Amino acid sequence: MSARSPWRTDATWERRLARDAERIRSVLPARLAEVHQRVVDRAHLHAMALLLTGSTARRRRTAISDLDYHLIGERIETGDLPEEVDMHVVSSDELQRRLSNGDDFTQWSLRFGLVVLDDGIVRESMRRIAEDRLWPDVERKREQARRSLRTAEAMVASQDRDAALDQVRTALTLIARWRLLSSGAFPLSRAELPRQLAQIGDSPLAEALTTTIHNAPSLGQLERMLPDASELLDHPLEARVARPRARAA
Repeated sequence: MSARSPWRTDATWERRLARDAERIRSVLPARLAEVHQRVVDRAHLHAMALLLTGSTARRRRTAISDLDYHLIGERIETGDLPEEVDMHVVSSDELQRRLSNGDDFTQWSLRFGLVVLDDGIVRESMRRIAEDRLWPDVERKREQARRSLRTAEAMVASQDRDAALDQVRTALTLIARWRLLSSGAFPLSRAELPRQLAQIGDSPLAEALTTTIHNAPSLGQLERMLPDASELLDHPLEARVARPRARAA
């Protein structure tokens, strides 16, 4: 049985859950272990499933990383938790709609997230991705990137460097995800995107994104990144669209 299809049998699924539990213990910074446990305790009362996602799940935390979760079920209280806890909540019906509509974040959580708890909906959704050969909607991602880039341009024009940096980083991240999906590669965590971009020949975008993640560019530098980013959005990669290479882990 392939390790890439852990949903196929009860035995492989149990091994997946045990592996993910061990990974969660190893990837969580010590200072966030108590916060994570509080999230888990609350999720057990209301959630159908909870996944640890983002850069933490990928062992790629940076100075700007949040503690990201994808919860399926009823929203839990997070107001008393640190601001870095980012809780994305959907109902079971909404989860399935987002899979059908090509939402890449939903697929990311299922493909690369670490399962904290699951009543069966994560396992079934992974089966659906594989058997129905679901792939995110590339055009939808490009429109998200385009909207984000317009917001970035407005933030740069406002002369608020911190807000501009945050928004330019977001826009470049969305453009990167669109470019990768267009090439048939599933985007990983934000810190991993520059390497993936370089692999498909988008080194300038990789360098710009790296600068916004790890450095403190000036407003002038941020402004100079925008025209190139806009140019990329006008040039899809149809000629390089390939058969999807990433599979559910």
